[in-house]
Formats: sequence, C-alpha cells, structure tokens
Amino acid sequence: MKNKLFAMMLLLLMSACSSSEPGWTPEPQVWDEFTIHFETRPESVRQGMNEFLIVVNREGRRHIPDLLVHIRTDSSKWKQAIPDGALGIYRRALLVNDIHADRLHVRLRYHGKHGEVNFALAPESTPAE
Repeated sequence: MKNKLFAMMLLLLMSACSSSEPGWTPEPQVWDEFTIHFETRPESVRQGMNEFLIVVNREGRRHIPDLLVHIRTDSSKWKQAIPDGALGIYRRALLVNDIHADRLHVRLRYHGKHGEVNFALAPESTPAE
C-alpha cells in the first residue's frame, strides 16, 4: 500500500513540474557553411528576459573555433553570445517585449565573413527579409 501511495505521489509531483506548453522552434537557417537554430529557456518564449541558446553546426561538426555570435531581439541591443564549451552552443539572455512582433537577430562573424539570420519568436510570425 505504501509503494502505491508513493508511486501516485511521485507521478503527481512529476506531472506538476512538467510544462503544459509545448515549446516551438522555427526551422533552422543556413548561412555560408553553417546551420543555425535556437532554443530558449524557458522552453516557450515569454515576455521579459529569456535565455537564448544559439546552436551552430558546420557539416556535422559542432565546435567552430573563431566564430563570433552576436544576438539581439527587436527589444534589445546587440550582445555577444557566450560559447558554452566546445559544443557549438552560444548563450545569452535577452529582453522580449512582444513575442509576436519581436524577432531574434543572429549575427555571425567567421574568418572575415559576416552574415545575419533572423528568426520569428512565435509560430504565426514570419521573419522579416
């Protein structure tokens, strides 16, 4: 009886901690030889501060020495994203005022080349070209 009660309590606790809002992530974009996508913390973008994780791959390799990544939303200024080890992940917290109007702008600099990609923050938004 104690095991059943413990299992029910554990199940209730786990369901209370899980997110009921599924996260949305737009399709990855390509610049030069890099594929770029992002994730956020919290999983779903909200008004206020959000941590953005920019994931950059190059032909299946994650570690890209000498790559500089700067990001901003329409509500914030350009900030350099900080590499998370040699994983090809760059992190930075940014302000989001309106998830439907704001965009995530990612600027890349690699060996003298410069590029930028833009992402919508909500499924019904589309990036401005």
